[in-house]
Amino acid sequence: MVAATVRPPAFLREAGRRQWQFTFRTFSAGMLALYIALALGLDEPKWALMTVYIVAQPLGGMVLAKGIYRLLGTLTGAAMAVLLVATLAQLHTLFFLALAVWLGLCTLCASLLRNFRSYAFVLAGYSALIVGVPAVLQPDQAFTMAVARVTEIGLGILCVSLMSVLVWPQSAGRTYLQQSREQLVALIRLVSDSAAGQLDGPALQRRRQALITSGMALEAQREHALFDSAHLRRHAGLCRRLGHEMLALISSVGPLNTYVNRYAERHHQDQVTLLLADIATLDPEASPAALRETLSALYQRARDLARSLRGERLSDDEQRFYALQLALEHSAELCDRLRSSVALYAMLTDQATPVRWRAGTSRLHLDYGQAWRNGARAALALAATVVLWFWSAAPQGSAMVIQVGVICALFSTRDDPLAAVKGFIKGALLATVLAALYRLVLLPASDGFVALVLWLAPLYLLAGLAMARPATVATGTALTIFFPLLLDLRPVQDFSAAPLFNNIIGLGLGMGFAVLAFLLLWPGDDAARARRRLCRDLCRTLGRWPIRRRRPRHEMESLLYDRISRTLPRLDPDDPRDGELLQGALAAVTLGLGLLYMDALCRRGVPAPVRLALTRLIRDTQRALRDGDPDRWLALAASADTVAGQCRRAYDSAASDGERRRLVRAVVRLRMQINIIRGNAGFFLCGSGDGAWRGLEANGAA
Repeated sequence: MVAATVRPPAFLREAGRRQWQFTFRTFSAGMLALYIALALGLDEPKWALMTVYIVAQPLGGMVLAKGIYRLLGTLTGAAMAVLLVATLAQLHTLFFLALAVWLGLCTLCASLLRNFRSYAFVLAGYSALIVGVPAVLQPDQAFTMAVARVTEIGLGILCVSLMSVLVWPQSAGRTYLQQSREQLVALIRLVSDSAAGQLDGPALQRRRQALITSGMALEAQREHALFDSAHLRRHAGLCRRLGHEMLALISSVGPLNTYVNRYAERHHQDQVTLLLADIATLDPEASPAALRETLSALYQRARDLARSLRGERLSDDEQRFYALQLALEHSAELCDRLRSSVALYAMLTDQATPVRWRAGTSRLHLDYGQAWRNGARAALALAATVVLWFWSAAPQGSAMVIQVGVICALFSTRDDPLAAVKGFIKGALLATVLAALYRLVLLPASDGFVALVLWLAPLYLLAGLAMARPATVATGTALTIFFPLLLDLRPVQDFSAAPLFNNIIGLGLGMGFAVLAFLLLWPGDDAARARRRLCRDLCRTLGRWPIRRRRPRHEMESLLYDRISRTLPRLDPDDPRDGELLQGALAAVTLGLGLLYMDALCRRGVPAPVRLALTRLIRDTQRALRDGDPDRWLALAASADTVAGQCRRAYDSAASDGERRRLVRAVVRLRMQINIIRGNAGFFLCGSGDGAWRGLEANGAA
């Protein structure tokens, strides 16, 4: 009989050197914080230990950023709790009403921010609960409780920050530069493979999807890198500009790939073919200086070739002329942006002399409606739980109220809060079992801090490994939060069972009511609603974009890609409709950039009739994106074709080469807009109307 093999869990089986370093470093910081808290006789040293694991991150800059924002949020929440207790301690109804409003406002603000700025508002909301709920029952101790919580949390932040800098430090700045290089190499390969004709539509879409995800993650990583790299702080503008240029490359490669796969063989031209062949041989591993020289030469060749073709009168084969112009214009743009990206990376890595470079700011998608719903849900859930507490007079009521507020604030900022809560519940259940085992069986038989450390080491080291793996981070984090909360370590330990079971009941009821709130009050989107919201948000953004204010291209680009990246994890790559959805979303980016481009052409100088026609087309496109009228949307293709005809007729009588260049660019862009309008009508009509997502050719599209 063969014994069955027991495989260790994936987070342990796949752990590498960095994961083990992370868990040992974090455990050392936690034990140091716990020892100091016990030595100082702090009331609840568990908060110091919990803070270490809440703040712990793999990179030094991430620890510093999260620690600073956690401290600011805690200070703000504690100050608000003291203020409310001082003014409303005798008016419990008004006190809890004010606390619910405060939690709702903090949750609303957290929903409109990202990264650790959002976390600071979450902390400000539920720190007021953690300090205020016990303090209102003992008003004379409110200030003492607030000082104690801030001290314990500050101690945990200090210990984990020191350990992240002194023990196996991993610089967020170095990681950012390494990831920037990887992104740049991937983009160069994307451009060269597109020029070589090695990517069909689905392959290009998969590559762009991966680059959008990594590009937006790189933008988030940039903020962390600024905390621990003085060099990057001095050149923060170059970092922002590098991110903008690399996002623009993802947009610009689509038209070139379309030309190579659809028109290159039909409209063959020897010099264009040679240019594309040279672009296809770009070496991403070459030195920045060599790459810049090569890209500059390719850019100049594309511009010169486009100029020479424009010098000829239009022949009968207009299709060939404009197809070649499309290939050359986008080849020049891609080479120029690659050259800029390589130059920026060289400056950041001290391989070139830094120069002043206009950076601009990124814009992120903000859903104000969802933010208000998140805030209202948190406030209503807290208020309902307080009413239940008062009605039932349950001894676990304070713990239940705090848990509901913490979970509603913490998970409201997630796109799919219920999915995120599942991992948290697993960790909480595991923490409940282990806390009972440790408190009732293991720890009563041990004595001294060394014995405590030896008992805690297996649990926390394994939990740290789980935190280092994205798939198990929620379970590991919940275990490290709820285990010390239930164990309730103090300078003089009480190992009786009654407080433990009271805490377990309060935790269970609090999590149950929080999940109920997410199910009943504006539940999160299912897959169908998530697709519908993506269409709607992109169409609204384009339809309401203030084109006359002349905001730079990267603001629209970063906002649209940010919105797309938030839905990508929920798309099934094997589902054809999800593939069409991503295709439509990328087409929306191209359509929006086309509107900006045509507005720029109007400002740079085209004949007055053409300028008027382009301005009307931009206005009509935005109106169709807002109104969702199928007839108006499909009529846009005919309108764009009419404007393109005006540009072609104006070409022969153009006064200068510059005017001819702008007219040719207008026709090229209009042809792209026509293809997008006709080929992706289902996406835009779903986003601007009331229908569900049924595919690119659905919703009444032809």
